[in-house]
Amino acid sequence: MTGDSPSPRAADRFVRALAGVLLAVIGISMAASLRPREIARRWRLLDRSLSGAPISAGEGTRFWFDPAYAEFLEDLRRRVPPDATVAVLVPRVPDTYAYAAVYELAPRRVVDGARVSEADYVATYRTEPRPMGDPIAQGTLWRR
Repeated sequence: MTGDSPSPRAADRFVRALAGVLLAVIGISMAASLRPREIARRWRLLDRSLSGAPISAGEGTRFWFDPAYAEFLEDLRRRVPPDATVAVLVPRVPDTYAYAAVYELAPRRVVDGARVSEADYVATYRTEPRPMGDPIAQGTLWRR
């Protein structure tokens, strides 16, 4: 061995130390994105789920983009007959609003605002009650 090159042990220690430092940097950067309340909420939901307790759609993760939207769709499901067509006027972004409405309101036919003329009912999300409609959870519903 020459005096210029590090010993294999020293190189091994250096690699391990570097790996430890990099793991610490990754851990610290990930910790900044942790939300303790959300983690605690999900643990509670997991515990309830494992014990067989029912979990409403708004409490679960299906409506991560807007938990209040679950209440709106549930009220629509109760008020609109299964064989009806309903126009659901919701924000365009994210498009998850439209997909969730189609899925949650099945077998009802769901159309968007461009096809209101085809609908038996029109529901608007997060609107003040309109004179022609009935207030529902998080919005307004009227029959055409």
